[in-house]
Amino acid sequence: MVFISDLHIPYEDKKAVELVIKFLEEFKPHILILGGDMLDFMGLSRFSKDPKRALTTQDDIDKLQNLLRRIRDIIPASQIIYLEGNHEYRLTNYKWTKCPELSYIRALKLPKLLDLDSLNITFIPYTRYYNYKKLYFVHGDVISKHSGMTAKAMLDKWGVNIICGHSHRTGKHNRTTMSGNQGSWESGCLCDLDPEYIKGKANWMQGFSIVEYYKDKVFYVNNVDIVKYSFIHGNKYYTI
Repeated sequence: MVFISDLHIPYEDKKAVELVIKFLEEFKPHILILGGDMLDFMGLSRFSKDPKRALTTQDDIDKLQNLLRRIRDIIPASQIIYLEGNHEYRLTNYKWTKCPELSYIRALKLPKLLDLDSLNITFIPYTRYYNYKKLYFVHGDVISKHSGMTAKAMLDKWGVNIICGHSHRTGKHNRTTMSGNQGSWESGCLCDLDPEYIKGKANWMQGFSIVEYYKDKVFYVNNVDIVKYSFIHGNKYYTI
């Protein structure tokens, strides 16, 4: 399994995305989990924004749809899960507050806008999660400014083995109780580390997570840090 999240299109880091595409094409995971905030939806945000962003929402949707088609083409046999993030959820919030009359028109829901059915991609709403053999996958709804502390907060809140995005940082947290070992991981981002809307330097890290199961009984999570558009996995050096 591979978990990637937080591209924040149109603020994605194109080189980091290309590097992960290159890896997916070779690794061909059984399951790919898109962990949310694939789109930024800055134009729908309640925060201050560049007014021109309100006019590019369709372009951003088109860009993500093209990326999803490309991913489906290179891993045609893989199951793909799309977890809605808080930024995608901006679409729902916008409709509820600005134009409630349009809230439940199916053609204006994100799975329809992205044509996920034709790509055989399963969409999971923001308030839900994906569970596979005692490991839970979510976008995330708590955050800390320190690497690994979001993972700790998620484990404290959920009380299960869990992988999340949301924090834009890589990190892990483990604990052992009478019931055994539990772990949580925050997987990093694939967005620009120096975006236009951040003052100073963002304390973010690019990366993704790989989950491998042994005989469906025990899993191992490898948080892959992308450093200078490169990483190592399985004794192979990937770069772009």
